Amino acid sequence: MTDRLTTREYWDNFWSELPLPATARPAPDIQRVLEKFLPKSREVSFLEIGCAPGRFMAYFNNTFGFDVSGIEYVEKAAEATRRNMELQGIEAQVLTEDFFNLEISPGSYDIVFSGGFIEHFEDTDGVISRISGMARKYVVTIVPNMFGINGLISRKIRPDVFYGHKQIGLKLLRNAHEKCGLETLFCDYGGGMLFFLPAALNTFFEDKQWLARIVNLPFRAFNITSRAFSKYSGFCPRPRFLSTHLMYIGRQAVLTG
Repeated sequence: MTDRLTTREYWDNFWSELPLPATARPAPDIQRVLEKFLPKSREVSFLEIGCAPGRFMAYFNNTFGFDVSGIEYVEKAAEATRRNMELQGIEAQVLTEDFFNLEISPGSYDIVFSGGFIEHFEDTDGVISRISGMARKYVVTIVPNMFGINGLISRKIRPDVFYGHKQIGLKLLRNAHEKCGLETLFCDYGGGMLFFLPAALNTFFEDKQWLARIVNLPFRAFNITSRAFSKYSGFCPRPRFLSTHLMYIGRQAVLTG
């Protein structure tokens, strides 16, 4: 595709100094939704699109028992993912392929997951259509919420990050999946009331880590408190203006494969 909002060089630099091992720690709200709609079984085949460094592969293997695989088109990122899996003792297949050129049979995986992938392309419908075609049972998509306060933080303080993302709302997210014949199980804001850290992924603070820690401190403190409240109370509001992510879970109306 020619509508990429980021370059191969961007991702080379992004993954060049990644601390490993690494595992995803979804917000309690997101974890509850995943556990509500997805099975737990070692018989389930799982594919992550844009998988580096394999945090979600590790999470779904450890928490749900899935047989995990991933696709990553940047060699350094794919190698980081393989290394991450090895360090955690997880058997996983990591393909170094361009997702859009990959030849794969329809319905090859029970679950196809993308977390922070589709928003890097202008053609949302086209990306989701290809993802849906790979899934035999479920499609799970998570994108950052680029609206509200967090969108404002990114747009004003780290514009290079903001403009590397397409702004995707709930209507677009749901429609793009349902056009592919998916039955919507969940489509809403998620992650709880959390802030993006303004000094993270911000080139201004690259050589000013002491200042980055100071700037991020009140936001980090709020996030820790909010996560703890959600985890132990079981209550998590999903306001458009402060939720960190949007999440979609859909099921194939007619099983493929």
